[in-house]
Amino acid sequence: MSERCWLALVDAAPSGADAAAALRTPDGAPAGWLAAWIRASKPVRDARRADPRIVDQDGAPATISLVLPERDALTIFDDPAVQGARRAVLADAEPADLVTTLLVDASHFAGSLTARRGPDALSRLRDDPFLRVWAGRLLVVDAGLLGSVPAPPGPVIERHGSDVPWPGGGFPAPGQ
Repeated sequence: MSERCWLALVDAAPSGADAAAALRTPDGAPAGWLAAWIRASKPVRDARRADPRIVDQDGAPATISLVLPERDALTIFDDPAVQGARRAVLADAEPADLVTTLLVDASHFAGSLTARRGPDALSRLRDDPFLRVWAGRLLVVDAGLLGSVPAPPGPVIERHGSDVPWPGGGFPAPGQ
């Protein structure tokens, strides 16, 4: 099994994470920590898989939309609402700094993380297409966790294999 990226919202600074940053609400109240682990196995119970390209220990602070539906309420990636959100992400004239869907298995949409930077980040995230699929939270993440990932080429919305978070980076190399 190849290395995977796992993200989890945790209460305190985690030991052993490859990257982590404190979270705040837009009005400044503490909201826990967002942590990332790069490894084959799931590090904590509530971790979800993400596109590993989002992790950057030198990443600047960002405002994020974090959608984390309950495990018993997940929908499939082929659901029209999820497909519509992915299409809307691709149609955005001002792409986010990064977008990743979150996985718990090969077929279910288990959430998303969208990050923006700049003075209008919060107002732009209020219209995150994935917030139309499930309710989420708008948060501010400190430096040291999230980088920038170029917008995926459109109009393709299919994942590169059912076990890869969208937008993914491509098909795995032979033997992986």
